[in-house]
Amino acid sequence: MEGLDASNSHIVGTVRRCAVADAGLLHRLSVETYVDTFDGTSSDEDMRKFLEETYAEPVLREELANPDSMFFIISSPSDPQTEAETQGGQSGNTSNDSVGSAGPADSAGSAGPAGPVDSISSVHPAGTPAGYVKLNFGDAQVEDMGPGTMEVQRLYIRKAFKGCGFGTQLMNLALDTARERNLRKVWLGVWEHNEPAKRFYAGKGFVRVGQHAFWQGDDKQTDYLMAREV
Repeated sequence: MEGLDASNSHIVGTVRRCAVADAGLLHRLSVETYVDTFDGTSSDEDMRKFLEETYAEPVLREELANPDSMFFIISSPSDPQTEAETQGGQSGNTSNDSVGSAGPADSAGSAGPAGPVDSISSVHPAGTPAGYVKLNFGDAQVEDMGPGTMEVQRLYIRKAFKGCGFGTQLMNLALDTARERNLRKVWLGVWEHNEPAKRFYAGKGFVRVGQHAFWQGDDKQTDYLMAREV
């Protein structure tokens, strides 16, 4: 994504796998990061409908319990204000480190963002949640891309932490996970108009291999499919 690693002051985040008990936190994280990334790309009604169908806590609990899916949250050792000061004055840092891999619809709210940063950071006082990634295997993948594949369905970084290198850290985790499972290819879908995300993925070795329809509520949109060998 544009400016994802624009800052020279990268911070190593702490990554942990999510459990079903994290559904509430994941819901808030998903809603906030989508609003920051894609607000205004569709009607309020389509956004609301998509969120109700995709990011409701019961839906996320089912996904978290699916053995063919894995969620990871990355947390920063610093608070958002410190991150902002660290990145202050970095010319050209127009980062948009919320990589929406399922079109322009992986977290918005009908009432806007899910709340201030503190509403999430208070959940884990030892580190502030900065973003997350969702990986799919086998039948959990939204497209059949053949044997030996893994999907990066969602990769989002919160606005206050864009440009810190967390997106790259999560992508590296995804690629390492595929290698550990002896898979041959990693793929994802990205909204056709999300230029920063397309640049980020291209910089990680992904190339366009096709496209598919993505529905945000009743709004039919197009995702480009991108893939790379592991």
